[in-house]
Amino acid sequence: MKHIVIIGGGLSGLAAAYELQKTHPNYTWELVEKDEKLGGKFETVRRDGFLIEKGPDSFLARKPAGVGLVKDLGLDDKLIANATGRSYIYHEKALHPIPEGSVMGIPTNKQALLATTLVSEIGKARALQEPTIQPNNKETDQALGDFFEARFGKELVKTIIEPLLSGIYAGDIYKMSLRATFPQFEQTVKKYGNLMDGLKESNMQTTGTKATIGAFRTLEGGLDTLPKAIADALPAENLYTKKQATNIVKKNGTYEISFADGDKKEADGIIIAATHDALIHLLKETTTEPFAGQPLTTLATVSLAYNEVDVPVLPDGTGYLVARTAPYKTTACTWVQKKWPHMVPENKMLLRGFVGKAGESWLEEASDEAIVTAVLKDYAEIMDLHAAPLFYEVSRMKSAMPQYLTDHQNRLNQLKKNMKADYPGVYFAGMSYEGVGIPDCIAGAQTAVTELTDLLEEVSND
Repeated sequence: MKHIVIIGGGLSGLAAAYELQKTHPNYTWELVEKDEKLGGKFETVRRDGFLIEKGPDSFLARKPAGVGLVKDLGLDDKLIANATGRSYIYHEKALHPIPEGSVMGIPTNKQALLATTLVSEIGKARALQEPTIQPNNKETDQALGDFFEARFGKELVKTIIEPLLSGIYAGDIYKMSLRATFPQFEQTVKKYGNLMDGLKESNMQTTGTKATIGAFRTLEGGLDTLPKAIADALPAENLYTKKQATNIVKKNGTYEISFADGDKKEADGIIIAATHDALIHLLKETTTEPFAGQPLTTLATVSLAYNEVDVPVLPDGTGYLVARTAPYKTTACTWVQKKWPHMVPENKMLLRGFVGKAGESWLEEASDEAIVTAVLKDYAEIMDLHAAPLFYEVSRMKSAMPQYLTDHQNRLNQLKKNMKADYPGVYFAGMSYEGVGIPDCIAGAQTAVTELTDLLEEVSND
């Protein structure tokens, strides 16, 4: 009977355990988590009638792994879609709606582009040249910012595209990999010759517009219901917390895992379900060298509760992103009562601000009070909000968001080759590799289970 150890009790680790139990009930397994609780970054605070997400608040419905797992757990009757889709961008002292028809900030509607107040007439004229620009696909990977700037000009990239793309990865789009993050844009240019016509022709889902209503899902009682439901579906005796793995070595055809408490466990196979820093910590330096330089960005969210009468009237929409054209501390704000009305009591408001950019380090040392002060300073200008909140909740996620740097895919492929050569039977899953979203992490965990069990069965049959 094969025995598998899963290292990491966040969403990826729990999803791997659930998949393993479902598909290979004849295997034995254990899951170990270094922290006191399972669930990783998921945390929902229930306070005075508010549901406050201190980790992720939703996931894309169009990626099947997320909704699929929710349904498998019997939670599909708890799924709730976002109530509004339109988003704004704060630029030059004003909130501007994202132009209709935009896909990740990329315009597909020429009339909407001409009508936007986000871009100057010179910037619009340059962007409208995009259908005539020669395809800038290359044999090698390139940075997102460089790819889009060549097609639309710098102004449109800085004011519309950059806030959207940087917001997803908390990264620098002039260092982020095109092929590892949004390969569909390069493929669209290759197929159609340009982006504006190609995206319109392919009916790709718009972003931050009226049509984005219903694109996201959360769960009725809070998104931390998801990891809790997975854990509840697993045998409690297989789940260990406060159990930190420190080293993995080969031993007589199996693997020996050492732990900080002095314990050791033997396994036929291992899934390391964590960001790449855990992989680097546990395995040989020569194996993980391709990911040695991949940074992790520190993030924070600040949720501020208000009486509705104390907040200026906000436009209809889900919230706003901040253009990287001025040195604001916040990068975005969700108007929770508009996007997710079920999370906020009647006559109350909840503003969820996002703080943290690639290359910044101030969050790591700043107090909660200093972070809130910085957010309130931005809100005073952006929303003319000067009232004191009823209360606030700060969530600080140190070294939480992996950056997919240019040439990410080649480095990932090399890492996989190294693992196969040095640690056959050890696989990885998590945000660092093939997507940072909830469905991506679930799909990655399921793939790791499939590849590991296929290998073990192949070895057994030899």
